[in-house]
Amino acid sequence: MYKKILLITIFVTLFSGCNNYNKVNQLFQTQRAVSISQDYKDILNLVIKYKNKLDKRNPKHYNKDFKSAIFKQIELIEKNITLKDTNDNRLANYKQYLDLAFNKKGIKYRNDYLILGLYYMIYDAYSLEKIHKFTAFNYDNDKLTKLYKNLYILRWKIRTAKDINGNYLFLTWQNNWQIEYMNKKINDLNDIRKLNSIISKQENLMSHSNFSFEIILSMMINRVESTLRNIGTEPSDIAIDTITSLVFLI
Repeated sequence: MYKKILLITIFVTLFSGCNNYNKVNQLFQTQRAVSISQDYKDILNLVIKYKNKLDKRNPKHYNKDFKSAIFKQIELIEKNITLKDTNDNRLANYKQYLDLAFNKKGIKYRNDYLILGLYYMIYDAYSLEKIHKFTAFNYDNDKLTKLYKNLYILRWKIRTAKDINGNYLFLTWQNNWQIEYMNKKINDLNDIRKLNSIISKQENLMSHSNFSFEIILSMMINRVESTLRNIGTEPSDIAIDTITSLVFLI
């Protein structure tokens, strides 16, 4: 009789312990999901900040009629703007947007292709069409890992990509005197000292490059790292040789 009571007590204790463990684990995963939710919200705010800076630095490369619509879409986490390619075909995924943004030929409004490609890449990786996720297990590890790698590639391509004439596709890190120098195509290096930004003493030839664009993208990468850790993945460092040999993943 006593043995039977003891066995029942042990069974109830073990069952209760497992149930409590499951509840604690579920609560822990839910807290991680809240943290991930903050990650993608932070990233989207950074996308808006990046677009503002990019348009100011490259004012001829965005469609002013679309600007507020793009901002509103990102703020409301929607996906209702579809642009077309040079053959008047509607673009279907973020890779097509990014391929056009980095097309070496003359692309009108390439800023918009870049920002929408970046936004749709984030939207896809975090599955933002299903925005209510209650645990960290609901996020896709493979998609988020691709996003992590793609952001590294994107940061490098924005800094280095040039058109067929050797001009940078996006002005970001260059100082004002460097932009003047490229636009005026100066042959005599002595004439550099006559550039407006040098004469006005806004800058000098030893001024540091503008890293604010890269900092914003680095902050995005940092938030994705946080997400990956919350879903149980340790993001690996990506070497520059790896980045230069990759194209955008899809």
